[in-house]
Amino acid sequence: MFKKITTLVVLAALCLNFKAVAQAPIKALWVGDKLPESFWQQEHLVYTEGQTSRQTLTTYKGKLLVLDFWATWCGSCINKFRAMEALQAQFSAEAMFLLVNTQSTRDDVKKIGDLLSGRKYRTAPYTLTTIFNDTYIYQLFPYGFMPYYVLISPSAEVRAIVPAELMTATNIRLMLDSYGAKVKKGGKDG
Repeated sequence: MFKKITTLVVLAALCLNFKAVAQAPIKALWVGDKLPESFWQQEHLVYTEGQTSRQTLTTYKGKLLVLDFWATWCGSCINKFRAMEALQAQFSAEAMFLLVNTQSTRDDVKKIGDLLSGRKYRTAPYTLTTIFNDTYIYQLFPYGFMPYYVLISPSAEVRAIVPAELMTATNIRLMLDSYGAKVKKGGKDG
C-alpha cells in the first residue's frame, strides 16, 4: 500500500512539473523587440472572404506587417477598415495588413463573418484577412485600447505601436523609407 501511494505521489509531482514547463508565460513585446520565431510558426484561426482556415504567419515574413487589433463592437475599428484596405492596396508590394480579433472580445466566427461579409450593415464586403479567437498575439501585445496597430519590420522587429490617428499613408511611407535599401519590392530583406 505504501509503495502505491509513493508511486502516485511521484507521478503526480512529475505531472505538475511537466504542466509548469508547458505553460511558460509569453513575454509581452515592446518597440525595438525582436519577434520570436514562434510568432511565425504559431497556427491561427483565419477568416478570409467567407472562408475559415488554420494558418501560420510565415507568408507575412519579409514585408512590413501591420497588425490591426479590433472587435465587432468597436465602431472606431470598423470605421478604419476601408482606410486599411486602401493602405493595403497602395502598399501591397511592401506591406501586409492583418486584422487581429482576440478571444477577449468575445466575438465568434458568425459575428465576424456577418460584419466582414457586409451582411451586418449591408455594405460591400471587407477584403482584409483576420485572425479570430486569438490568444497568442494578444499576449505579445496586451494593450487596452482599440483600435491599435502594431507595425513589424521586414526583419521581424517591433517598430511601432500606434493608435488609429497615426495610420496614414504618409506614416507608412516614412516607415518603409526608414528601411532604405533593406526593403525590396519583393518583400525580402536586403
